[in-house]
Amino acid sequence: MFSVRIGLFIAGLVAIASPAEAAEYLTSVTSEVYQSQGTKREIALRANTCIAQRLAPGTVDAQLIISSDLDGGIIVARNATTHGSFPEFKIRSRFTFEARDGRFRIEQTGLERYIDLYGNGWGPIGKWSGSQWKKAETAFVLSAASVAQCVMNPPKSEDW
Repeated sequence: MFSVRIGLFIAGLVAIASPAEAAEYLTSVTSEVYQSQGTKREIALRANTCIAQRLAPGTVDAQLIISSDLDGGIIVARNATTHGSFPEFKIRSRFTFEARDGRFRIEQTGLERYIDLYGNGWGPIGKWSGSQWKKAETAFVLSAASVAQCVMNPPKSEDW
């Protein structure tokens, strides 16, 4: 009877998964569909400028815009930002801007966080208690919202 209890106890311990074992990760963040004036090319042209003004590639000498098909309304860029104050986490994504006539959306994939602990480096953003994944998600949402706001309300050119 004692060995059965020990066996059940061990089985129970094995069934309790650590965050890394029962991993669920933040893998993408997609914006709402925004309404905007213009053809997909006109919207993508505005987005191209807004992305250059509002995003950072995250690496010195890295190309910000990876690929663009303005006629097709697609721009793919790097996005890097931070969240938190202590500790401050570096996060990055692949930022895809997709325009259609009169509307656009932004999808961020390849989401990663830099962890300078034990030489881990860049890795996935775990969705478990204490991982601050909601703050990372908010930072990605805010970066997309900044670009979206710029696309919908482009700066007025001044005579200077």
